[in-house]
Amino acid sequence: MLTMASSAARLPGLGAPAPYVAAKAGVVMLTREVAGAVGRHGVRVNCLAPHTILTEQIQQRAPEEWRQRMAAAVPLGRLGTPEDVALAAVFLASDSASWITGVTLDVAGGYVMT
Repeated sequence: MLTMASSAARLPGLGAPAPYVAAKAGVVMLTREVAGAVGRHGVRVNCLAPHTILTEQIQQRAPEEWRQRMAAAVPLGRLGTPEDVALAAVFLASDSASWITGVTLDVAGGYVMT
């Protein structure tokens, strides 16, 4: 099972509205709690926490200057893509991640380092 949070849950103070931050932080904790409860049944539960993803909406609405500023703040020097998130999800759902449960994977280009 995969859940979806956000880097806002991992780094409060990024400017996201407080209810959004609280909800995404709740998803992170729910993931951990459910993983602990169902692990003995062989069920794995993990969470993805993307940072800024270059979706069609961001491409259409966010000014280029803002996108460049956001990308410059990421250690890998670019915004994420939907494919980055999809590949992380495929990994966590695969047998390659069979010994991983209860974790939050930051799909953030190094922006979130804990």
